[in-house]
Amino acid sequence: MKRILIFAVCAALFASCAAIQKQMPMVKSLEKERDTLSEQLAYCTKANASIEVRNETLENELTSLRSDTAAKQAQNNMLSLQNAEYKRLNDNLTAQQTKLAAQAAAESKAMLEDLQRIRESLFARQDSLDILQANYAEKTKMLNDMMREMGFKNDEISLKNRKIADMEQMINRKDSLNTALRKKIQKALTSFEGKGLTIEQRGGKVYVVLEESLLFKVGQSAVGENGQNALKQLAAVLEQNPDIDITIEGHTDNTGGSKRNWELSTERALAISQILLNNSKIDGKRITVSGKGQYSPIATNNTAEGRAKNRRSEIILTPDLQEIFEIIQN
Repeated sequence: MKRILIFAVCAALFASCAAIQKQMPMVKSLEKERDTLSEQLAYCTKANASIEVRNETLENELTSLRSDTAAKQAQNNMLSLQNAEYKRLNDNLTAQQTKLAAQAAAESKAMLEDLQRIRESLFARQDSLDILQANYAEKTKMLNDMMREMGFKNDEISLKNRKIADMEQMINRKDSLNTALRKKIQKALTSFEGKGLTIEQRGGKVYVVLEESLLFKVGQSAVGENGQNALKQLAAVLEQNPDIDITIEGHTDNTGGSKRNWELSTERALAISQILLNNSKIDGKRITVSGKGQYSPIATNNTAEGRAKNRRSEIILTPDLQEIFEIIQN
């Protein structure tokens, strides 16, 4: 019984395979036709999308054309209104021209009558002018006499102007020398700038400002090694500029009492002067030493930073102004 069933199943499978083999050409043909239809469908889809884009573009152009047409129509209406206004203005202008022509004729007649009156007035004024010319000749003579007298005064003014020009030229030369001196000092002390030393030029003078931290210990007047090096380099520059006067000022903050601050500021200024003199051939007559104490602050004494700025020494370099004083005296 089992053999019969197995045989029947095998026979059925064999028949099914035979049927499938007979249908295979048809299946392949259908698959090829399906691929062809898929390609055509893709092409049609792409073509349809392009047509939709083109259709949208045409619709936009149509909308734009309608908008332009409406704008042109509105512009045409405006031009029609303007043309009507121009015609009205032209009619008004023609009427005014006619009116002005009539007025011009009347005014011309009035002007002729005025000219006659003016001519008569001119004859009368000519007589007055003759009198004025005689007076003018007399006054001209008086003016010439005054001009000759003023000539002497002009010579005096010219002389004073030349003196002023000489003085200005000398001041400019002094300013140029100050600038050159400042640059020389900056070059010599470049390693100390920003480390407690600043160089400024103001009011025709050069200021070398040295903070306490560069030269001294707090409350002392002995110059430290670093400060001595800076002052020696400065002395070398000042030695080469004998026409520069040197003022050394000591300054303190407001702590420690005014008497002690005056003493300390003076001692520090003297200490600086001695280093300059001992390390150069600077003539002592060029140096002026003063202690300002706490009375010339450049910052507030209410903060530690401000008090540190006030504890300073200033070396003020002034050009010799004797030539300028002589010009002023003369």
